[in-house]
Amino acid sequence: MDSHAGRFRFPVRLAGCIASRILNDAADGRVAAVFRSSFYVETDAGFICIGNETLEPSPLNLITMAPAGTDWSASGLRRDAKISLSEKAIGVGNRFSFPWCDATNWSPQPVSKSWKPSDLEYGLKVFRQVAMDHLPDEGLGRFLIPGVHPAVDEAVFRAAQTPVAEAHRWLAAAMRNPEKAAQDLDWVHPLIGLGPGLTPSGDDFIGGVMIALHGLDETGICVKLWALARRCAEIAGNPISYAHLSAASQGQGNAAVHRALAAIMEGRSEVIQNTLTGIDNIGHTSGWDAIAGVVTAFDAWHHAHRH
Repeated sequence: MDSHAGRFRFPVRLAGCIASRILNDAADGRVAAVFRSSFYVETDAGFICIGNETLEPSPLNLITMAPAGTDWSASGLRRDAKISLSEKAIGVGNRFSFPWCDATNWSPQPVSKSWKPSDLEYGLKVFRQVAMDHLPDEGLGRFLIPGVHPAVDEAVFRAAQTPVAEAHRWLAAAMRNPEKAAQDLDWVHPLIGLGPGLTPSGDDFIGGVMIALHGLDETGICVKLWALARRCAEIAGNPISYAHLSAASQGQGNAAVHRALAAIMEGRSEVIQNTLTGIDNIGHTSGWDAIAGVVTAFDAWHHAHRH
């Protein structure tokens, strides 16, 4: 007998690369957090985010055929509801079933190997110009603009000013001399857990840095950064944010972040403008927090290699 019979059935259309691995390895689990258009599932193999058709592709995401107006919170889905996993479907409580065996696997497209330093420099210039009118007052997105000042009451931005500046210096030094990558990482501690929300701004910033390091083929530096960031994130005790940071340490992030990253590195001005809406739609400020980390890493690479 089908244990998922009688539930609302929404097949999974697209499965992130990490979510796919978790589905193959996990046993039963529980609902960890519920929002309007998505909810998180905790299993013994890791976290998965399940959403309606408006959800962006991301390593942890399962995009289902649930209509755009589906509101999981209003539907009665509650935290700690039981999850049952089979080889064909995910059952959530007594209300929902998500067949996943026919889902398409998603991974971010790698950046073209033909990009040049002049492309990156031009892409950064264009991105800063077009992003000016999109930057939120909250979070760390305004670090995209050199010399920018926060709003008077923006405590998160002010708390991040010194560690973000130190992050730039550390990245540039590590890119010039990889042996220094294990030194002077004190800037990581004050950023992990900085800011409100499901994934704090400081965590998203560091995630963006790590994704950019993979794009720049500076994976050795990313390994050194993740070694400390991982310990800090474990102590901070935010398991969902930790899951996203772990994905970023492998160079895996939201599709909108990867589109912007590739457009900047390849200097594709015609594409850069089209990436902004996707960044806007990632969390409250998470998209811009992550892009601030990406741009910081790019600036540091340009500074390290400009001669």
